[in-house]
Amino acid sequence: MTMRISFTLDDELLDMIDQYAKEHLLDRNKAILELIENGLAVKETSGEVKLKQNRSFEEIQMIKTEIQGMKTMLSELKSEIRLMSHILDSDWRKEARIIPYQGKRWWMFWKK
Repeated sequence: MTMRISFTLDDELLDMIDQYAKEHLLDRNKAILELIENGLAVKETSGEVKLKQNRSFEEIQMIKTEIQGMKTMLSELKSEIRLMSHILDSDWRKEARIIPYQGKRWWMFWKK
């Protein structure tokens, strides 16, 4: 059964595939298919195939998810700081009432 699949490749890997296709006189799709088949054949004969590195698009996706998590954490922190600021401000206003003899002009307390 034939199936159509789409996936994302980074620029370096795409250049390597194009170079392979040019050397073997294949189009890009045939080169990808051949490389996958060769990779599976190597895996069957020698066992496990180790990947060299994470691809850049995978790293970018991981970084984006971490940044989104940090954004939500910062928004929660921002709302919490606003709440604490409001609570502290309201408490300060309640406690900071001016006593007549402790105001700026303590000698004019009787005029109020």
